Amino acid sequence: MENVKFQLSANEQGKISALEIGGILILENAQQLKNELVGIIDRLSESVKITIPEGTEIDLSCIQLIVAFIKRMEDLDIDYQFLWNLEEDQKSLLLKVGLSNELFMNN
Repeated sequence: MENVKFQLSANEQGKISALEIGGILILENAQQLKNELVGIIDRLSESVKITIPEGTEIDLSCIQLIVAFIKRMEDLDIDYQFLWNLEEDQKSLLLKVGLSNELFMNN
């Protein structure tokens, strides 16, 4: 099974300014996703752009980890922007479970 994919970009100070999270973001890979997110939180710049590319398979377990990551960034006063390229059924799931506001996916 394919794992979580992380692609990081750093600014001039060496802090992470962009993050792309892809691959198969499902329960079986949730621990890897958690480890990756925890491992970079202290290396983030003051402003971070996070992209979830089209074709990424994602389930509720990994969405919950991403929401926790968002809340931690807010606690650290890190500005962030999400760019979602999800399929309609994925967007529908997020709307149905009430996470669309937290993930800036309002219609």
